[in-house]
Amino acid sequence: MNKRIIICAGVIFFIALIGYVLYDNLEIYEDKIFSSPSRDVTSNTYYAMERWLNETGHPVRFEKNFRPSKLAAVEERVVIIHSTASLWNNAQDLIIPWIEQGGYLIINLDHYSISSIDENLLKLLSGFGITVGEGTLNDSVRDESVPEESIPAFGRNIFLLFDERDEIFFINDNYGNTRLVEIPAGDGALVVTGIPYFMNNNFLYKETNAKLTWKLTGARAEGNNTGVLIIREKHIPKNMFGKIMDKGNLLPVGISAIILIVLGFWMVIPVFGLVAVEKQRTSRPIRERFIAEIRFLKKHSALDHYLDVYEREQNPSSVNGNKKAYNYRELINKYRRIFYGTAKF
Repeated sequence: MNKRIIICAGVIFFIALIGYVLYDNLEIYEDKIFSSPSRDVTSNTYYAMERWLNETGHPVRFEKNFRPSKLAAVEERVVIIHSTASLWNNAQDLIIPWIEQGGYLIINLDHYSISSIDENLLKLLSGFGITVGEGTLNDSVRDESVPEESIPAFGRNIFLLFDERDEIFFINDNYGNTRLVEIPAGDGALVVTGIPYFMNNNFLYKETNAKLTWKLTGARAEGNNTGVLIIREKHIPKNMFGKIMDKGNLLPVGISAIILIVLGFWMVIPVFGLVAVEKQRTSRPIRERFIAEIRFLKKHSALDHYLDVYEREQNPSSVNGNKKAYNYRELINKYRRIFYGTAKF
């Protein structure tokens, strides 16, 4: 090889190596690694609030498929319920006494239409003087004097109407629509709101949202039990596949099924496998079979008897007229010569 080419390649490699070392060690920009959220975060919108409350001594507990009758056995003083995750039979008779004894119940109306809200729940809210409306009541006149960052994040699916009293706490949006209302009763209080975005992972970092979240949860979880109970989804009985079809596993299951189908076709259909290019031998060649038969007859000294029987049975006169008549005697003599090594097959 030309020495000049070798020298030129060596110089280029040396310069590239020096450049890489300088770039790798003298880079002034901070390396940032972006990774997607874990499954715990994506499947739990309260993950940030849960960690925050746990770290401050307020353990969070989750349940499914709640009924008001279970409140009697609840130790937590603060209970957050998604309205779609609970049955509301006898709600008035069971919930009001629990609140009056010092419980704080937060009902999140996560329905997107008031027509689907349980009538028993609406009756409970009506007993507290609350009427639920859909969407927005006022959306034309915005109060510019209220800074946007000072209003917590609420869902826009519902608004609330109530009789204002001094002891009632409520929060409006910039258009005057009430998105959260708290009505005291005895030693506790009932809080009603739409979808509580201010508690969710994507909004909790804002000071306004964090303050409201703490006021409704950690600040009230005191006494003998400082925990918070959250009922956020219905209980779905396990199917015959168990955890295989749990939330988050559908994609791996689908991919595994496709791979299994492809492998199945590869095993049984020639187009998908090596059998398409390789000829499969269904039996040994006739020459090998003939030699094996000759060796077998020779081993047992039965060749002469076999050929005599063969000659006797093969009568040329029995061959049909439209078929070729063979000279069986000549064929038998050829077998004998092959046997004794004087002829080849």
